Amino acid sequence: MMSTTVKSVIFLAITFAVTWGIVIGGWSAGWHNDPQRAFYVLTLSMFGPAIAALICSTAFEKGRRLGALGLRFKPNWWWLLAWLFPVLIASGSVALTIALSPHGLVDPGSAAIALAEARSPQAAEQARAIPFLGVIVLVQALLLGALVNGVILTISEELGWRGYLYDLWRGAGFWRSSLATGAFWGIWHAPMIYLFGHNYPDHRLLGVGLFTVFCMILSPMMTLVRDRGQSVWAAGVFHGTFNALGGLTVLMVGNAAFPWNGAVGIGGFIALAIGFAVVVVLQRGGTPPDAVPAQA
Repeated sequence: MMSTTVKSVIFLAITFAVTWGIVIGGWSAGWHNDPQRAFYVLTLSMFGPAIAALICSTAFEKGRRLGALGLRFKPNWWWLLAWLFPVLIASGSVALTIALSPHGLVDPGSAAIALAEARSPQAAEQARAIPFLGVIVLVQALLLGALVNGVILTISEELGWRGYLYDLWRGAGFWRSSLATGAFWGIWHAPMIYLFGHNYPDHRLLGVGLFTVFCMILSPMMTLVRDRGQSVWAAGVFHGTFNALGGLTVLMVGNAAFPWNGAVGIGGFIALAIGFAVVVVLQRGGTPPDAVPAQA
């Protein structure tokens, strides 16, 4: 029987090879200078973990492939909390940025109009004509954006990180598996940040380090949701909601630049630290026995 270590190495090797190959290839082609093509490159690169998970589960987990991927669709109350936690973190990052920096709160509707103006005056006029634009923007991010992102991120990133790799590593303990997954998850983003300016366009090298720490702080919350939700879909709901609100946190503080750039800025790090502390408290009560996958 192949060891967990060997399976982990193979999974990570495929994940990094696929994603980094796509990103580096897109950069070599000069597509990082075209926003639309850059979007397609980064979107396609997200499927590296899923491709690796499908290959590894097919090759190594015969008879328990769906279980190894965490593909159980039995919603419980933790699926709702998987949506709520990112909302609280995003709200906290905005509130803390406003409290600690010179930036003020910007109505989501006004932010959307400003974004439209950067594209064309006609688009801005069309945006101004929409009634209750701020409410619409918020609802779209909280519901539609979270739903679409949740599905996409479940079948791309999360099928690997909180699906197959979770199945391999969760038996090593909550904190060891969470922090190790977070470290690899963060480093996996390195070429996206350094070559394409993802999240940190003006501080790319620093951004690689900061985002790795960011992922390590965020990872225990996602492991908790994965544990208690007993499905990779719960982690996808969390990740999808978080991503849907990420851009909005920047717009709502006036498109603030580093280090106050919304959820990945100072306010976001403090909000994440508070969330991390909450997980510490919750984990003192122990993890439900059925949350830990049984290895074949």
